[in-house]
Amino acid sequence: MTTRHIGRASAASLVRTLAGGALATALMLTTSLTLAQDNPVDIEAGQDSLFSARVLTSGLANPWEITWGPDDLIWATERSSGEVTRIDPFTGAQQTLLTLDDFSVDVQHQGLLGMALHPELLTGTGNDYVYLVHTYETGTADAPSPRAKLVRYTYDVDNQELTNPVELLTGVPAGNDHNAGRVKIGPDMKLYYTIGEQGANFGGNYQLPNHAQLLPTAEQVADEDWTAYSGKVLRLNLDGSIPEDNPEIDGVRSHIFTYGHRNPQGIDFGPDGTIYVSEHGPDTDDELNVLQPGGNYGWPNVAGFVDDKAYVYGNWSEAPQDLRYTGRNIPDTVPLYPETEFEAEVVDPIATYWTVDNDFDFAGGCGWICNPTVAPGSVEYYAAGDNGIAEWDNSVLLPTLKHGQLYVQHLTEDGQQADGLPTAWFSTQNRYRDTAISADNKTVFIATDGFGTAAEKFGTTGFTNVLHNPGAILMFTYMGEDGTAANEDSISLAPAASADEAPASDDAAAAEAETEQTSSAEFDLFFNQGRTLYGTTCAACHGPAGKGAQGPAFVGNEALGDTAYLATTLIHGFGYMPPFGSQLDDEQIASITTYIRNSWGNEFGPVTTAEVAEQR
Repeated sequence: MTTRHIGRASAASLVRTLAGGALATALMLTTSLTLAQDNPVDIEAGQDSLFSARVLTSGLANPWEITWGPDDLIWATERSSGEVTRIDPFTGAQQTLLTLDDFSVDVQHQGLLGMALHPELLTGTGNDYVYLVHTYETGTADAPSPRAKLVRYTYDVDNQELTNPVELLTGVPAGNDHNAGRVKIGPDMKLYYTIGEQGANFGGNYQLPNHAQLLPTAEQVADEDWTAYSGKVLRLNLDGSIPEDNPEIDGVRSHIFTYGHRNPQGIDFGPDGTIYVSEHGPDTDDELNVLQPGGNYGWPNVAGFVDDKAYVYGNWSEAPQDLRYTGRNIPDTVPLYPETEFEAEVVDPIATYWTVDNDFDFAGGCGWICNPTVAPGSVEYYAAGDNGIAEWDNSVLLPTLKHGQLYVQHLTEDGQQADGLPTAWFSTQNRYRDTAISADNKTVFIATDGFGTAAEKFGTTGFTNVLHNPGAILMFTYMGEDGTAANEDSISLAPAASADEAPASDDAAAAEAETEQTSSAEFDLFFNQGRTLYGTTCAACHGPAGKGAQGPAFVGNEALGDTAYLATTLIHGFGYMPPFGSQLDDEQIASITTYIRNSWGNEFGPVTTAEVAEQR
């Protein structure tokens, strides 16, 4: 376990630093009334000036899930590193609670995915459970065969780590595309688990049959053969078993709650139990759905509404095996199934982003990034209450991967329909993956992907692979029209002292404690400043988790034991690495080196500004 405790003294120091602007990394927000990214319809941009904005933390290995915990800390999963991380929502300090060693990971869709916290976590009932979804490999390097599993962990409060894994559901379909993988506990105390269709019948997987409409037989359920679970939303008891009140679909009761989904990466619940799911469309028709038990949501026969607009199901898996995939230009030898010829009853989405007519010019833009979709990374219901963000009341929040914007979709009073078009907030050149809301309802945290393609905010190309805040959590605090901040107090990762611990009484002990606290505060300050600087300066070449990429790895690198090694290299450069001595001052270099020397299992101690100055 890797732990960085932030005490009250160090947090107070960090408050002063943040007030001076040293760590409050600026965000380049696009604040025009219309959007930089073209949409087939015009939507308004929100009033970003109502919020303060900064980077809370960076260097995360593709955060997938972030959620506000009962300890008033952010709990996160990092897809690429397999880590469950706890993050101080004021200082950005990180603490690793678990690192998986039995998971599979690829460029975009495999790894550690969704997480759900038991509602009674840390309440003293013994239900200190955390539920995780991740992929794992059952094949070989030459013939990979990934699967996914849902696992329950117990949070060990004393040691602050996740232990005692219990596998609740294994052998779930997975692949190199569209694994979805969100998991939430509903107000009915059931687990809801979203599963994509692994990109079947699409792109590089165009010859794989799409199973989103496939339903299991009673024999398959009895044999725990989950082949038909692709493209579904599951509903499970907390022990992984099939609830007795799950819908019978085609005469069979299974874990399946709804079916006919493409890539449902978001799920959340309204105050009355309404279940909202966001779903990635193909070239058009990202969907916002309300789930109905046993409902069929149409994929792959239907995208969005049953309207025959800009989509027809071409079943490539039924075409000749030597046929090359050609995207929207479907050859005559591929069987075609128009939407309106699909005879099954389909549940319509409550909104699509976006539905266009057949004459839409898909070839005239900047490739797939300019197609009429926004790529919703997740969904979260928001109610403002008495003191929250009034402009967002009774809405769902949709962080977009393509546009780097938070779409706020208002709902009708009963929550069953979308109310008009969404508004777009916090436009940056990033890929927004997930959101979390603070306990006071005034701060929204947005997790960003570590890499990938997004809409270009500044330029003429239309798309870019340069993300401004990769692998980060961005923090937007509602100030309101009067500019009043939401929260002045910091939150500590350090465990509270027990009531029977008597304070030191003699002057010598007090002086020693004060010295130790000052030293700890300085280390914490350097470490957290270094984390932010590492994410913006070093992570692109050395990897967000220090595992190396274009530059060498820092994990297990014994050269870090030399106090002068990193400082000298950062100042003067080495080989292909450019010098940063003219860009970074001594404190910034000391912060970066302190962070690197004490992260990812390294324990080489701090570097001071004086030691850096000696290498100038």
